[in-house]
Amino acid sequence: MKKFLIMFIALFAIGLYAQKVDLNTASLEEIMRLPISEIQANDIYNYRTYISFFESIYDLRNIASIDQITMLRIRDQVVVSLYREEDEVTARREEIMDLLERLDSNEGGSEGMSDVWEDYLMTPQNVNKMHFDDFISLPNVSPVDAVGILKRVARGDTIADMRDLRNTVGLSHYGYTNLRSYVYYRNPPVRNRLYFDAQMQYYTRYYEEGAYDMYHEPFLREDYGVTTVVPQDKRLSYWGYFNLDQIDPDYIVKLRARYGNHLKIGWMHNTAKGEDDIWKSTGEDLIANSKYYAGYENTDLAFLPRTSLKLYLGHYRATYGEGLVMENTDFYSARKTGYGFSKRILGITPDLSRTQLYALRGAAIELNNPLIGFSAFVSQDKKDAIVYMERETDDSGNPTNYITPVVGADGKYQVLSYVNPTIRWDEDELREAEAHFNQELVAGGAYAVPYINLAYRKNFVDETIWGTHLQVSPLIGTKLGFTTYTALYDNAHFVVPDWNTLKLDFIRNSYYHKVFKINDSEIAGLYSTSTADYVRDYRRVIGFDGHTVVGNVSVQGEYAELSVRGEDFKLGDDPKAYLVSAYTQYENLYFLALLRHYDVNFDNPYSNAFSEHERFDDTVLEKYIYALTNPTLSDIYQNASQAQPEHGIYFETRYKFNNYFTVGRSYLDIWERLSDGRRSARFQSELEFRPLYQVAMRLRYKNQVNRYDDTAERGVSKTNEYTLSFRTFLSARDFLEFEYRYNTVWGPPYTSLTNPAAGGNNSMAAASTLMQGDYIGVNYTHNFSPSLKLQGAFLYWYGHGISHWDWEDMEIDFMGEKGAKAWVAIHSRISQNLYMTLKFRNKTYQDKELRIREYNVDLPANSYWERVQHVENTIRLSLDYRF
Repeated sequence: MKKFLIMFIALFAIGLYAQKVDLNTASLEEIMRLPISEIQANDIYNYRTYISFFESIYDLRNIASIDQITMLRIRDQVVVSLYREEDEVTARREEIMDLLERLDSNEGGSEGMSDVWEDYLMTPQNVNKMHFDDFISLPNVSPVDAVGILKRVARGDTIADMRDLRNTVGLSHYGYTNLRSYVYYRNPPVRNRLYFDAQMQYYTRYYEEGAYDMYHEPFLREDYGVTTVVPQDKRLSYWGYFNLDQIDPDYIVKLRARYGNHLKIGWMHNTAKGEDDIWKSTGEDLIANSKYYAGYENTDLAFLPRTSLKLYLGHYRATYGEGLVMENTDFYSARKTGYGFSKRILGITPDLSRTQLYALRGAAIELNNPLIGFSAFVSQDKKDAIVYMERETDDSGNPTNYITPVVGADGKYQVLSYVNPTIRWDEDELREAEAHFNQELVAGGAYAVPYINLAYRKNFVDETIWGTHLQVSPLIGTKLGFTTYTALYDNAHFVVPDWNTLKLDFIRNSYYHKVFKINDSEIAGLYSTSTADYVRDYRRVIGFDGHTVVGNVSVQGEYAELSVRGEDFKLGDDPKAYLVSAYTQYENLYFLALLRHYDVNFDNPYSNAFSEHERFDDTVLEKYIYALTNPTLSDIYQNASQAQPEHGIYFETRYKFNNYFTVGRSYLDIWERLSDGRRSARFQSELEFRPLYQVAMRLRYKNQVNRYDDTAERGVSKTNEYTLSFRTFLSARDFLEFEYRYNTVWGPPYTSLTNPAAGGNNSMAAASTLMQGDYIGVNYTHNFSPSLKLQGAFLYWYGHGISHWDWEDMEIDFMGEKGAKAWVAIHSRISQNLYMTLKFRNKTYQDKELRIREYNVDLPANSYWERVQHVENTIRLSLDYRF
C-alpha cells in the first residue's frame, strides 16, 4: 500500500510539473494561456527571443509590463528550465574537445597536419563516400580497416550509424575508435556555414645545443699559439656579433576561414627567434615572409559521381607514396612508418605549417575517384642556400674584407646546396658581420682558406617546380601510382667539387683536413647541375608506388630515382631509393616489417622517408664545427629533413595479451649507414601491467649498438636504457605518473685523449669507457573543470656524459650534463570561443663546453670550461579564437 501511495504522489507531482509553462521553451500560444494580458504575454515572448533566456522566474521583473503582483500570480504556474545557449558548432566542438587538444599537443610531431585533421573533425566526411586514400590519411586508421569499410559499401550495404560502423567486418576496434569522430553517416553533424579560427603564439625558446655551439664558435686568426691568451672579443662569433643572449621570442599568427569543407582561405606569419618581428614587417615584406592559401574542395561532384576535387592557390603540401619522391616539409621525424600518428596525409592539402625552405607556393589540382586519381602542381619560390663566395676588390684591385657571390662563366651564381637556417638573417646584416670576421682571419698567418668562402644567403635560388601524380585502382585496396617533379633553377648552378677540393672548401686550417672522413661522402654526394660531364638547369626525380591489401595484410612500397647521367625511364642507372613494407593486423595484435635503401647520391630535398637518422648525421657538419670555414655550414645538418643514406630492415609490433598485460610498441631495426658501412642495431620494447583500469605499471628497455660488426673499431658504442613508470588515472580525468630511467653507454678506449704522446705509460689507454646516468620525473594533470586544466612535470637528471631526453607537452627536450627542470601549463577555455594555453618552464643545468684548437696539445686555461651553469626560463602563450 505504501509503494502505491509513493507512486501516486510522484505521478501527481510530475503531472503538476508537466502542466506548468516553461518560460524558456513555451510557444507564444502557451504563454497566452497564463492569467496575464495579451500584451504581457507578447512582452515575455519577445524578451526571450530578442534579449535573453530566463535564468530564474525573477527575471520577469526585467520586463516593464510585469509588476510584482503579476509575477506572484503566475509564479506557481511557470517553470524555468536550465537552458544553455549553444549552436551546433559549439556542440560539435564540445563533443570532440579531447581530440582537438590531442592534435594540438602533437603539433610538434605532425607539423601542419593538425589543421587538416581539425577541419575533418569539425566537418566530418560521409563514410559511405570516402576513398581509400581518405581513410588511410587519418590517424590510427590502417589500410586493412579502410578496405573492410570500402568492400561493405561496394556491396550496397550503406553504413547507417556508429553502431552499424562498428559491425563492419574487417574494421578493428582500434580503427573504429579512431575513425568514428572523423565521419558521419546520413546527415552531417554541422551544416555548411562559415568557420573562423585565429591563433597567436608567443614563445621565448632557447637555442638547441647544436645551434648554440655553432653560433658560439669564434673566427680566430691562425697565428695564435698554444700559450697565447686568445682575445675575448665576443663579436668574433655570430653569437656575440648579433647579441644572441637577448630574449628574442618567436611569434606565430595564423588566420583561417572556410565555408563548410568547400571554400577555404588562410594566412600565417612566423617570426622565428633572431628575426625581425611581424610588427616591423609591412607591405611586400609581410607578404613575402608569410604563408597563405585559397582553396576549393568538393568530395562528391555533381557531374562526376563519387569524384572528389581539390583546387589550391598559394601554399600547399603534396605527399605521395612513402615520401621518396615528394613530401615537402622542413621537419625530420625518425622512424616515420606511415602508421599510427606518424601518418602522411596523401595528396594535396593546404599548408600553414612552419615549413619554409621546402614550402610549395603556386597552384595545385587533384581529382580522385575509386578507379583513377590525378594531381598536378606548380610552384615558384625563392630558396635559401649555401653560396660560394669570393673577396671583393677595391678600385685598385686589392681584396677587401667584404665578400660577394661567385658567378660562373654563364652568368649564373654557384651554390653548394639548399639550407634551412636556424636564423634567417638578411644579406645586409650578414655582409657587415662577415667583413668583421674576415678582418680577424686575414690578420694572422696564412690559412688554407683565409676568408669566409661559403656563406648562407636568404631567398637566393629561384626555383620553379612542375610535378604530377597519376594513380589507378583496379581493385578495392589496390593502387599503382607514378610521381615525378622537375625543379628548374633560373639563376644558379648547384656545384659540388671533387673530394679533395671539397675538403679544402670546408676546412679552414689544413691541420684539420684529417677530420674530413669517409662518412663525409654524404656531402660529396650532393646533387650538381654543373659538372665536367654535363651542364643543366634542373633536378628531376621520378618514382613509382604501389599498395595492395589481401585479407588482413597490407603491402605497400615506392621506388624513386634521381636523374643524373642515366635515362629518365630506365631503372637502375641513376641514384635510387626504395622502400617496401608489410603490415598485418589482428584485433589485439599488429606486425610491421619494413625494408628501405637510399643511395648516398640520392639527393632529393623533397624526400622525407623512414630512417633512423637525418642526412649528414655524424659528418664534419655535426662533429667538427670548429674546423669549418664557416660555422653556419653546420645548419645543413642541424635542420636537415632528408633521410640518411641507409640500407636496413625494421620490425614493429604491439600485442595485448588480455586486460592486464600489453606489450606496447616494440621494434627492432638493423641497418647499415652507406656512407661508411657502419652497421647498427636498435631495439626497444615495453611491457604494461594494468591490474586495474585506473592503475598502470610500465617497464621499457632500449638497446642500441653502433658498429656491431667490428668491436675493435673506434666508432663502436653500446647504449642501454631502462625505464620504469607508474601511472594512475584519477577521478575527473586527472593523471599522475612517476618515472625513473637508468642509462649506460659503453665505448672503446680513445687513446688520443687518454694516453697523449707527451706522457708516459697510461693504463687508461687500453681501457674501455662506461658512462652511467639516471633520471627521475613526475608528470601530472589536474582538471579543475571541463574548461580549466593544469598540466606539469618536474624532473632531475645526472647525465655523466649521457644525453637525456624528455617528451614535454608538445615538444621533445634534450638535457645537459646535470640539472633539474620544472614546467607548468594552464589550458583554459576563457569564453565559449576563446581558448588559452600558458606555459612556464624553468630549466637549470650544468654542461661542458670544450674549445679544442690543436690535436693532443695542452689547451690554454681559458679554452676549457668543465662546468658551465645554465638557467633557462621560457614562456609560451597561445590564444585560439574559433567560431
